[in-house]
Amino acid sequence: MRVEGRPHLSTDFVLSDQAAGYPRRTVTTTARPDDLDAVVRSGYLVRRGLLDGATAALLADAVLRLAKAEDGRPEAESLPGQSIYLRSLLDKDPVFHPLLRLEPALSIARTLLGPQVWIDLEARLNHAGRAGVGVPWHAHLPVIPDPLPALFSYPHQVHCLVYLDRITEKEGALCLLPGSHRRGDLRIPLGDQSDRDGQVELFFEPGDAVLIHAGLWHRTVPSSAVAGYRRLLLLGFVPSWQRPSTACGVPPERALTEDLARGGDAETRELLGEFRW
Repeated sequence: MRVEGRPHLSTDFVLSDQAAGYPRRTVTTTARPDDLDAVVRSGYLVRRGLLDGATAALLADAVLRLAKAEDGRPEAESLPGQSIYLRSLLDKDPVFHPLLRLEPALSIARTLLGPQVWIDLEARLNHAGRAGVGVPWHAHLPVIPDPLPALFSYPHQVHCLVYLDRITEKEGALCLLPGSHRRGDLRIPLGDQSDRDGQVELFFEPGDAVLIHAGLWHRTVPSSAVAGYRRLLLLGFVPSWQRPSTACGVPPERALTEDLARGGDAETRELLGEFRW
């Protein structure tokens, strides 16, 4: 994996844990302050070449193997012949384990969300040569009331979409609505795929990524009949006290993260979801 240059920003956090003596956590990132500000204001940040080509190809092959293995299973989240969602990747193949410390995505998330986060990893695959495959407008946090209650705990998350294939007009652009993560009054009907004023269209090379606030509205333009594979990873950075929803998709045969946690250090266990008040 690519390692970026010298640090640009360091944040010294003090955890309000009286029993532990108010421990400090220092988060250092190569991201610039205006990069972080872009995520907060517009809800997204593009990082070109986050993975090198060889790593992107390795992970693309792993996603395709899993898709073939899970296709046709009754628990599979798929549209036969079009697309499939793959859940719990960290439990299914150790090739994904280095993504636990993918930089600068991890340090950006920790700087914005706080130093205590856990990581979820999923994938989506669109099959090649299928026309009309797209995802309508949606956001990943469908639990925000309007108006916000006075003591509401906003469930901020940062999701990193890592593209493993080249995405052109044939595969369909990723469309984002900048700033929409801050609009609790925005309501888009289910299944809507229409263009929206102010939308941004993005295309990608293998290894490119975009970090989005999980409440940012986005969609994909439907593919053409000459589209190639569309394989991408969704790396979710979640504050440690937010717990996952009910498991979806095909369950792992054996939870590889249990072995990883047993042999890992405290940071690894925290990234895998171990957290105690």
